[in-house]
Amino acid sequence: MSTSTRKDFIDTLKQQLDEVDERMEQLEHKAAELEGKARRDYEARLDELREERRKAKRKIDEVHAASDERWQELKDDAEHVWKALGNSFNYFKSHFK
Repeated sequence: MSTSTRKDFIDTLKQQLDEVDERMEQLEHKAAELEGKARRDYEARLDELREERRKAKRKIDEVHAASDERWQELKDDAEHVWKALGNSFNYFKSHFK
């Protein structure tokens, strides 16, 4: 793979991370409107999303720092982490309808 392909991949992940940050900010505002057990449950799920987001950010950093030989393997790992983050958001949405 060329370095421009890796750069494009990293740029795409960074853009997606910015979108995740926006969505999380909206969810955090929603948490402020809740009270009691509902708020504690919501906050617990938000903490899980934050951890998934941290994993995604770490994976971006790994892909960025990887050697040319290793970056393709990390790309596959990064795609897996992004899928897990998407699944976490979907679970969050279904749990708090």
